[in-house]
Amino acid sequence: MDGGRGVRVLYLTDSLSDLDGVGRYAMCLIEACQKLRPDLEPEILLARKHRPTSSLVPKDWSIRVALPPDYFYYMSPLRFAAWRALGTLQVWRSARGVDLVHAIKDYPHSLIGVDGASLAGVPCVATGHGTYTIQPLLSERHGARALSTSRRMGGLISVSNYTKSRWLEAVPPGTLGEGQPQVVPNCVDAERYVHAPEIGERPWHHFPFSLTIGEVKQRKGHHLGLGAWLKAAQKFPDWHHVIVGRCSGDDYERDLRQRIEAAGMTSRVHVLGNISEDEKVDLLQRAEIFLHTPITADDGGFEGFGIVYLEASAAGTAVIGTNDCGAEDAILDSVTGYLVPQTEGGVQAALERLMADGELRRTLGAQGRLHAGANTWEHNARAVLELYDQVLARNT
Repeated sequence: MDGGRGVRVLYLTDSLSDLDGVGRYAMCLIEACQKLRPDLEPEILLARKHRPTSSLVPKDWSIRVALPPDYFYYMSPLRFAAWRALGTLQVWRSARGVDLVHAIKDYPHSLIGVDGASLAGVPCVATGHGTYTIQPLLSERHGARALSTSRRMGGLISVSNYTKSRWLEAVPPGTLGEGQPQVVPNCVDAERYVHAPEIGERPWHHFPFSLTIGEVKQRKGHHLGLGAWLKAAQKFPDWHHVIVGRCSGDDYERDLRQRIEAAGMTSRVHVLGNISEDEKVDLLQRAEIFLHTPITADDGGFEGFGIVYLEASAAGTAVIGTNDCGAEDAILDSVTGYLVPQTEGGVQAALERLMADGELRRTLGAQGRLHAGANTWEHNARAVLELYDQVLARNT
């Protein structure tokens, strides 16, 4: 990636938002790559109907809405074919002016990424985040295309060892080539969570609380964490619990709210929905415990990593996560927090231990700060840029 002109990379993502993991990954990775390689020129194609773009996105980035919406995967075969053709056309148009395409959004956006890149004669790499990397490979309808998509990539990045293991389980042995996919764990801009934002007074400033952040859906495991908290809270009457994340008003959310009401905890459990980035930082800094308990969902979905664990650690907050998901890469068990089984009893035991011991919470939080500080986006970007170099060298 050396030479007289800047290296141009086309990034495909459905989000540049603070409100979801893929959006934060895209923003932080691109920014960190530019800091290490100032000559890197990013061009970004966004999906239609994307979430609000973060105010932290640099003003000089070239951004265009040109990709299919995030429900592309679920479209009928006819609509899927039409959007695939249109998306490939858009990628090809932009890829003609770049050196490399990076599909940050999983399949089928990675499919149009490699299709468009191939037509333009440039290589394509892809990041696999978790559920939406694996499910297409296991799908009767999409499996063959998804497998072909992975095989055609010049490079594959997995955000966690757990995601990599699931990826390799889902494809025939030797399919992806030696060393593929390469694990480049998600990271955190730790400094952002050290300084207190000025947001004025908020209700959560007046009570001790545990905090959950994640879209309200089954694989995020809200029912597991909430069920454990409702039992543990009976022993700790001063504690509250705050849930942050997009609410869709579906049966899953209604069941959670009914459980809160049935337990008589409506005054102690606060479901906030989406909030501002400054409010999120304030919550992470003030929380006594960060509780996020993903599960393997009925549809096979799982948590690929969980950047928010590192964000909580950066804020000095002890964390609780579950085994058999990407949290295993984000949490140092018994050092920055606890990894527990995907059972209500396992979560409750860890919760009660932390709720009862302020010194333990502070120790785990302090160690979490050190862990988060050692996992910067510079490390991530350096590994990704090395992959770019290798891919481009093979294509010269």
